[in-house]
Amino acid sequence: MKIHRLIEPQNVFLDLAGVNAQTALEAVASALAEPFGLDPKEVAESLLERESLGSTSVGDGFAIPHCKIEGLKQIVIGLARFEPPVPFGDSNQQPVAFMFVVLSPPDHPAAHLQVLSQIARVLKRRDLRDELLTAVDADGVTKTICEAAGAEGL
Repeated sequence: MKIHRLIEPQNVFLDLAGVNAQTALEAVASALAEPFGLDPKEVAESLLERESLGSTSVGDGFAIPHCKIEGLKQIVIGLARFEPPVPFGDSNQQPVAFMFVVLSPPDHPAAHLQVLSQIARVLKRRDLRDELLTAVDADGVTKTICEAAGAEGL
């Protein structure tokens, strides 16, 4: 499973708002769930349950919230940018401005981990992080991530 095949412009949301992790994850769930026939409340609850186990913030204003959702047929990646950035998890972390949200079917654990690993790998690239924070549209975000994934051999 390659992340560049899972990044779709219609799953990029550049104008979300939240005041904390809960409201931010609820906003993402609301935007992402419906096109896949999912209940936004169930998605938000699953993301929050996972977040309660430990923050998915990875630093530098980025987070990778993820969960498994019953009834989902394929892995879905949603990309969300928040302005202003949202306090998220550990108070020592920088507030989160950009999230890679991964929803997976429960019966795809290896693919779920592979996708998370690939996202973490591309997020090590400072150029990618800078571009994601300043992209003007969904197509720009999609292109930037696909180029970074290609440069990493993903």
